[in-house]
Amino acid sequence: MSYERASKRIRQACEPCRRKKSRCPGEKPICSHCARLRQSCFYANEVERSSRGSMERVSEPRRSASVHATNNSTIEDRLKFVEAKLAEVVSSPAFISNSGSNLQPSTSPAYPAPQTPAPNGSVSASTGELPSPELINAVGESYLLYCDCQPIPLFQRDSFMQTLHSREPELLFALLAMAGRFLEHHMSRISADGYLEKSRQLVMGRICEGKVELSTLQTLSLLSMVDFTNGNTRRASMHGSLAISLAHSAGLTSESQQSFTSIVLEERRRCFWGLYLLKTLQAADFGIMDLAGEENLPWYPESAKTPNQADGSTVVINNLSRNQDTGVVACTLQLSEIWFKITRYARRRGKPSKLPPWSPQSEYATIMAQQMESETRMPNVHRFKPAQFSKKAIEELNANRDYWGPWIYLQILYHTNLCLLNHPLLLSLRLRNFKSPIIPEMFLQSTADLVSSHTSWITHLIGMLEAKSFKVTDPFLGHCVAITATIYLQESFVEDAEIREQKMENFAKCLKFVRGFQEWPHVGRLADKLERLGETLTSAYGQAPDRNLLVDLGQFWEVLEYCTSSEVLGSARNLFGPSLHSGLLYSTTEMGHTSPLPPPTRVDTQDFASASVESAMRGMPFVYSDEELAVLEESFFTQRPELESGLNDWWSTGNL
Repeated sequence: MSYERASKRIRQACEPCRRKKSRCPGEKPICSHCARLRQSCFYANEVERSSRGSMERVSEPRRSASVHATNNSTIEDRLKFVEAKLAEVVSSPAFISNSGSNLQPSTSPAYPAPQTPAPNGSVSASTGELPSPELINAVGESYLLYCDCQPIPLFQRDSFMQTLHSREPELLFALLAMAGRFLEHHMSRISADGYLEKSRQLVMGRICEGKVELSTLQTLSLLSMVDFTNGNTRRASMHGSLAISLAHSAGLTSESQQSFTSIVLEERRRCFWGLYLLKTLQAADFGIMDLAGEENLPWYPESAKTPNQADGSTVVINNLSRNQDTGVVACTLQLSEIWFKITRYARRRGKPSKLPPWSPQSEYATIMAQQMESETRMPNVHRFKPAQFSKKAIEELNANRDYWGPWIYLQILYHTNLCLLNHPLLLSLRLRNFKSPIIPEMFLQSTADLVSSHTSWITHLIGMLEAKSFKVTDPFLGHCVAITATIYLQESFVEDAEIREQKMENFAKCLKFVRGFQEWPHVGRLADKLERLGETLTSAYGQAPDRNLLVDLGQFWEVLEYCTSSEVLGSARNLFGPSLHSGLLYSTTEMGHTSPLPPPTRVDTQDFASASVESAMRGMPFVYSDEELAVLEESFFTQRPELESGLNDWWSTGNL
């Protein structure tokens, strides 16, 4: 009988694999294991090993004094061993982090004399060299065009390019990792990861040395966003939380009374609000601030004026007064506060509550009131109709992306807030906990109309962006549209073929929009989850003609919850060791049951012939049983009238 030949034994392992007691493939000069981990790889020769062994034996207490006598040959062997150990220390990440400040000389520019970069613009992990100034300039312009205030504000826009080369290396590496993806010739994933790791090493070294600057917080913000998009949500949360803690300790959470230059003062404000928005969008569990009630917060960042205004200067906000135009960026920050409260409300799902959502004291009613209150603070100039986006030429739109980027965020987030708050799945899960004899008809009517109108607005905005060929690069907007897609998917499971076809067409339109964020890997994963959800429900619906379905709600939460939709399975192992990771359970399977909400009564669909039957049914108790649960067994709001026409005339004062 023949047996499979045993693997060839590696005679010598490289030093990093030997120290970690890992199995080394033995390739030279760099083994594949070290290449994959992007770590320095070198081999100690046999003489160094024997000298190391002799040195270890000398340290044993029972060795005689004669062993300490060395000849010239032994001294040379030991020198070689010391040189090998020194090379190992110098190439280690810890040494690079601790020496990060030495990369920046006292004179400008703030990086070493550039050498010819690798073909893909990559950087040597052992030397930490920045790429050419030309590549850094291209990345800086890419950042301003596609990332600045889309959605996070961090830098003073007018001076950004002039000060780019004088910024700290860790910040430049983070910018390369984030904005390099938008260059015409994309940098490879390996080089982007290399920039990311180098930035992390340098910034952590700076924190350990106690030399924290404003650039340190800006770097942590960029690292958090890039890690989040790469699926490392726990590490992203760590970077964001660390930055907020440092900002709080440095007094960045209030308007400074010290005499800073106008550029530094503006970037301090932007850094604080950028961190605030970052944690808000990632739905992190931290103390949210009430922007309407705080008076000592930093001033809002500068915003570009609407292009309709003749003066192209920025809107400078020197207080939080609600009686002035705070700028489009400030409006996005205020609306994001509502988003955070809605996502926190949604994460509670169907957990019992003492108050039904139609109660004036309920969390649902409170959030709705805050959403309406935010409209009273919305300047008319930033609303949909006065902005006249659809009448602008694409050249004008691209030339003013510093305004239109936040403006589109504002429009889509406003409608998404109301779609998620009134999501039929979430309402159904909440209402099953209340044994109310009758659900108020007014509540059914209100939630149905809200979902109908605001999902229609989002598809209208998608069509408008496609018609103008305006490239949307804010990855958060992909998540907003994915939420809308789940509603259309629910509404497609009806007997009416025409309605079903229309809903699936809108679902496909939303999915195509989400697919368009090719530069952001986590949005691509979100699109895959959304597509799988559609296939799962379509298959289940076709196999259950009575529409009595049992659906894995976990697939819904993977789309509805932004953090869950981004995380890569097993990414926690990159941060936590065995003593902590063993307690982390990752499971999205959550089989659930519910019953569809009864549709509101519509005058145009009233069947007077069966009025007595309907009247009797409307008086029946609205009670759920364990057997009748069926998520998506049919549309929760069937045959709702759509907002088919007059979109541009709706809300004559302007849509948010």
